[in-house]
Parts: sequence; C-alpha cells; structure tokens
Amino acid sequence: METIIQSVFSGILMGCIYALIALGLSLIFGVMNVVNFAHGNFVMLSMYFTFWAGSLYKIDAIFSPIITFPLLFLFGILVYHGLIKQTLQEHYTIQIAVTVGLMTFLGAITQLVWQARPRALAYSIVQGTIRFGSYTIALSRLISAIISLIIIMIISYFLAKTWPGMAIRATSDDSNAASLMGINFQRTYALAFALGSGLTAIAGGLLMTFQQVDPTMGLRFGLLSFCILALAGLGSITGLVISGLIVGISESLAMTFWDPRARTLVIYLIFILVLWFKPRGIFGRK
Repeated sequence: METIIQSVFSGILMGCIYALIALGLSLIFGVMNVVNFAHGNFVMLSMYFTFWAGSLYKIDAIFSPIITFPLLFLFGILVYHGLIKQTLQEHYTIQIAVTVGLMTFLGAITQLVWQARPRALAYSIVQGTIRFGSYTIALSRLISAIISLIIIMIISYFLAKTWPGMAIRATSDDSNAASLMGINFQRTYALAFALGSGLTAIAGGLLMTFQQVDPTMGLRFGLLSFCILALAGLGSITGLVISGLIVGISESLAMTFWDPRARTLVIYLIFILVLWFKPRGIFGRK
C-alpha cells in the first residue's frame, strides 16, 4: 500500500508539469486549429537552453525561465510568421508536414550542437527531499508542481480577465466574428503561438531541476501533450490539469509495478482508449 501511495504522489507532481506543457499545445490548437507536432521539441529545446544558461552563466534551472521564456516567446513569433501563417489556409496535411519537418529540424540541430549524450545540471537550490512518515517527496518535483499550478492559474486569469486573453478566446470560438468586432486575428494567432511556445520554457526549466535532457525527449513530451489534450478536450483548463494528473499517475504506476520502459506504452493506451470512447475528450466543450 505504501508503494502505491508513494507512486501516486510522484505521479501527481509530474502530472502538474505535464499539464503545463499541454496547456501550451492547447492554446495553439484551440485558437488556430493547428496541431504543432514540434511542441515536444520546444520543451526539449528549452531544457537545452536551461542547461546552457546553467553551465555558462551559473543560472539555477528554477530561475532560467527569466531568460528562456522571452527566447521561446520570440521563437514562437518567428515560427508563426515564418512557417505557420503560410499554412493556415492550406489543407491540414500541409500543416502536419510543416510541423513534423520543424520537429525533425529541431531534433537534428540539438544533436549537432549538444551531441547525443544526455546533459544535466549538477546543482539546483531546490534539491533535497521531504519526508512525511514513511513517504519521501523530492523537493525539486514538489516546487516544480507548485510553480506549474501557479502558472496555469495565471494563464487562466489572463484568458478570462484581460483584453488579449479575451481576444484569444473570441478568436478560438469564431475568428470571423472576432475580426468583425475589431480583433486582429493574425496578431492573436501570433500571440497564442508565442505564448504556447513560451510556456515550454517554464516547463523546461522546472524539468531540468531534477532530470537530464537528450535529443530524443521531444517525441516523448509531444506524445504526452497530445494524450493529455485528447483526454481533456478543448475549453477546460481544469480538465487539462485533471488529465495531466491522470497521465502522470498512470505513468508512475506503470513504472513502479510493471516496467520503466512501459511508460510510453501506457500513454499510448490511454490515448487510443480516449479517442475510441470519448473523441471530444472527457472535459471538452460540445
């Protein structure tokens, strides 16, 4: 029983970070109806930038988003105007080809710059553990989960209470109607893509406080994002968080009681079952 509870704790903490990653993908897909297959590679790139900042300038991973968030935000704007904008009126297969090509390009660039061997930072101020009776919680994962939830709440407030956020929501519901109301939907698309990209910088910094990065991790984070988005559906940030927790707990239990290599298999199974029984997602709007 103790092993199960410990595994669930670990899954909950990771699930919060996964929800933050998926929130970025949800913003992009929900507003533009574009599936960014390179989203997981944005997370990987953010983790490498965090490694670079820590190695060269001794910036702790937990503070690295101060630098990496503006970088990924700007990168998102450049990707939107350079690649995505030209595909919005094209068939969805063109969009898939472009984002898959970007995913492959980013994977190749990271291997060229940082080589294939894993990279990790030697120290973070949030290292250590907390004990609750017979249970142990990594301080880095606990703080990362708390920060993830805070960022998700900030984004929720931004979308609900600010003019740019309401413009994003309006464009997501009906871009033509939003345009008639004076909203520049092209700028809104660029903002949504940049913000979704910037969130990967925060997630990347948090992940680097307790794990390493290698050029293959982008595919895994991309799969996680798609699975959580499919499970939650569109239109519910609360549903996105709950879906992240479900995926995190399922992954943790699989690693504990089955095989660490089965983590990806479990995610695939969840993804397939959700698409089979609830194509709109559990929390998606009608």
